[in-house]
Amino acid sequence: MKWLIVNADDFGISEHVNEGILRAHQAGAITNATLMIRRPCASRAVSYALKHPSLCVGLHLDLDHLLGRDETGAERFGMERLSLMLADRKFFRDVEQEVDNQIKAFLESGLPLTHIDGHHHLHALPDLFPMIVDRMVKHGIRTIRFSRSFDLVKYPPIEWDEGFYREMEALLKRHKIRYADHFVTGWQPYDLTSIGDGVTELMTHPATREEWRVRELETLTDESWREGIKAHGIQLASFGDLGDGALG
Repeated sequence: MKWLIVNADDFGISEHVNEGILRAHQAGAITNATLMIRRPCASRAVSYALKHPSLCVGLHLDLDHLLGRDETGAERFGMERLSLMLADRKFFRDVEQEVDNQIKAFLESGLPLTHIDGHHHLHALPDLFPMIVDRMVKHGIRTIRFSRSFDLVKYPPIEWDEGFYREMEALLKRHKIRYADHFVTGWQPYDLTSIGDGVTELMTHPATREEWRVRELETLTDESWREGIKAHGIQLASFGDLGDGALG
């Protein structure tokens, strides 16, 4: 069976993003969104999601203000630079506290928190991933975005060596935290012929402003998208389904 989880990142970052996610969900194109709980438009995103429980919402961990939102250049989120920062025990504790605070704030919103990923994929930093998994276990969070490589357009990709990947894979399995079999980035025309058996997560960023985001919204809300899903024998699913074991 081909299962496709279509997740919209950045829920709550702006009204234009909220509107894009709302339209894509109403069109039956996305099944999930991940919420930036600290951003100014998060409360409206929460309000919408509470009224539309068919939209599964997770936490989009937002560590920009600690890990370099105001930096510039190619190494803005480079792993070497961030690893040096996180080697400072006091600074690491500050990041750890921020992760705790964001999980707590999400839970206080009243939304079920079923999955976690990270803005700029920073949850995948080797220095942070085990700590985040520990917090997931503590709060009973059942699914996560997990991949061998977290490629980004603007920044150097987060690449895991084989040893660390296998170690983290074993950690997730030990704690029965589930993840998609395959992870596909957006920012490009979606090739539905590449969706194979198992569970695939497609990362998207629909919105009503910014050309690249608008293109994604147009693709997702076009009739040909829904027709393509059906024609290729793909079943839309959610992280809620994955966490509940409904996808096998």
